[in-house]
Amino acid sequence: MTRRRHSTFYRVWALPLLLFWLAPVCWLEAADKTPTLSQRTYQELQSIEGLLDAGKSSQALRRLEKLLDKTAKRPYEQAVTLQSLAHAYIDQGNYQKAIPNLERSLQLKALPDDVQQRSRYNLAQLYLATERFSKAIELLKLWFQDNAAPSPEAYLMLGSAYLQLKQYANAVTPLQKAIRLSQQPKEGWYQSLLGAHYELKDYQQCVNLLHRMLKIFPDNPAYWRQLSGMEMLRKNNRQALAVMELAYLRGHLTQERDLLNLAQLYSLLDTPYKAARLLEKEIERGRLKAKAKTWEQAANAWYQAKELDASIAAYEKAVSKGAGSEVSLRLAQLYLESQRWADAREQLQKIVKAQDTQAKDRSWLLLGIACYEDKAEDQARTAFQQAMKFQKTRNEAEQWLAFLDKQV
Repeated sequence: MTRRRHSTFYRVWALPLLLFWLAPVCWLEAADKTPTLSQRTYQELQSIEGLLDAGKSSQALRRLEKLLDKTAKRPYEQAVTLQSLAHAYIDQGNYQKAIPNLERSLQLKALPDDVQQRSRYNLAQLYLATERFSKAIELLKLWFQDNAAPSPEAYLMLGSAYLQLKQYANAVTPLQKAIRLSQQPKEGWYQSLLGAHYELKDYQQCVNLLHRMLKIFPDNPAYWRQLSGMEMLRKNNRQALAVMELAYLRGHLTQERDLLNLAQLYSLLDTPYKAARLLEKEIERGRLKAKAKTWEQAANAWYQAKELDASIAAYEKAVSKGAGSEVSLRLAQLYLESQRWADAREQLQKIVKAQDTQAKDRSWLLLGIACYEDKAEDQARTAFQQAMKFQKTRNEAEQWLAFLDKQV
């Protein structure tokens, strides 16, 4: 299994920035409580809110900066203005400028407790959006202390921040709580938790979670592949094969790499007949490309399954698709093994005539054997003489030539 963090195996779930801003009118409606906005400040904030709603954030910012100066000596009004200023910057997508205004608003400690709490939550989201993960964690912890019923999204934020800092052990619990508390956890939440378990090398937890994910998202081939990979890491090779085979039978494996991996698992676990049948079936269906490498894999599987004729047929197709000299030589060896001397001679002649072959030494020797068995002793002698020129085959070629000399 390829291990690429935060990419192929899992991804950190990106929580959308959903800020719970209070419109200025809400501050006036609380007039029976202290503190309250002055009528003038309220009217100005309401007018600015109209500009923001109309998409005129630049004008709103200029007026808010002026209002900030006017409310400098009134902490409550200053805090509300700072919140509105942060809101305006967020409308522009300028989180970096929104953050210090929210920070200043909180530092004044002039807002009601529930508003302070919402502001902490909003600021934590901004910290996440600007990759200030440690600050987000610090603020979220403070927020959790004063919140009796945190939302699943809040736990997700905390877990995601820990993941980004590679504090995987700390990420597990909040991510688990996010999933448990949500009526419909998003797929990415499970992926994030899976990633934390994986980085901790807690493969048993990975297996448990993947089984759960496959019940919810059975059509995602990545989860079948990952579960199989986890079982292999746990040395449960038979179980790894069973997972992939079940996925295939249920129609969840359609990509070429998955089909090739399944065939490879069949071969590795001593079921080469299934590997060969799978490969040829999928080539016929068009889900596997009929290229040399695939036919070679099928040929090897057939040979492993002791199906010599089927192996030869597959090797012939591999060669016809442009397989290299080693595959061509393997085909010639199978011709010899099945006593098809003429076919072996023809195949070996092609190899020794090729300009780029890396197997000429062995090919000349085998050509000599094929010619001898096919009653062509003169051609056999010539081939063995050629094999004499190569160090690897010199001794065998000498023995064959000596044997031919005794036959005269």
